[in-house]
Amino acid sequence: MAKIKGKGIKTKVWLGCFVLGLILFFSGIISVYEMRSMNKFVSDVIADNVQSIDVAKELQAVAEEHNLSLMAGIEKDYAVVDSINFEEFGTMFNEKRNTFHTPAEQRAADSVLFAYAAYMQVVGEAGEIWQFDEFLRREWFFDRLQPVYLKFRGYLHTLTDEAERNLIENSQSLQDNYHRSAMPSFISMLLTLVLVVLFNYYLNYYVVNPLLKVNRGIGEYRKFGRKYDEKIDSHDEIAELNSNIKDIIDLNQSYKNQLQKK
Repeated sequence: MAKIKGKGIKTKVWLGCFVLGLILFFSGIISVYEMRSMNKFVSDVIADNVQSIDVAKELQAVAEEHNLSLMAGIEKDYAVVDSINFEEFGTMFNEKRNTFHTPAEQRAADSVLFAYAAYMQVVGEAGEIWQFDEFLRREWFFDRLQPVYLKFRGYLHTLTDEAERNLIENSQSLQDNYHRSAMPSFISMLLTLVLVVLFNYYLNYYVVNPLLKVNRGIGEYRKFGRKYDEKIDSHDEIAELNSNIKDIIDLNQSYKNQLQKK
């Protein structure tokens, strides 16, 4: 405070504005950082969830296509069945398995993998089954393969449901934590309030109150003839003004006293 008292009034006003601008600048940086962090977090979470859902549905579509192709081949030669690329699902699954991040999704993915292995084991019997007539093929497909496929498809649905549930939960969580996005505005409002109070105190302490003291001293001298003895310790232009006013009033009072003696 002592160092500030020795500064000129222009310097004090400039210093106050500089501090005000500096704090607002850092407040703006905090606001921008928080908003960017929030936007990036939301974008990443939603993108991961949507990707997980898309992959799970894509896997379902591939499995369904292969199963329908196999059913359509019941009435055809084994060459048609043999042309079905059943390994496509396994290749796709291994390539995109890392899109499932949560423990629940990973457990569901493991179940899909085991069910797929069981399904492929039964599919491997097709070469032998196709040596028999259409009736036995159909019986094998619906009685032997289809229950395994339905279990396999059920795990795929579970994986999809888990990915969709994560999207819903994350969306709800983001909505519940929406106050984070409003935090920069709250900080700015709070800082603005603090700055207004501080700047008001600053101006009152160094400008308004000293001028009021000078005005009060002049008024008491004019109305009641009291000696002007106001003291201002700010050591700036207002203090200099107060000293000059005191000198003028003292000279004026001395002149009046001389006139009265005559």
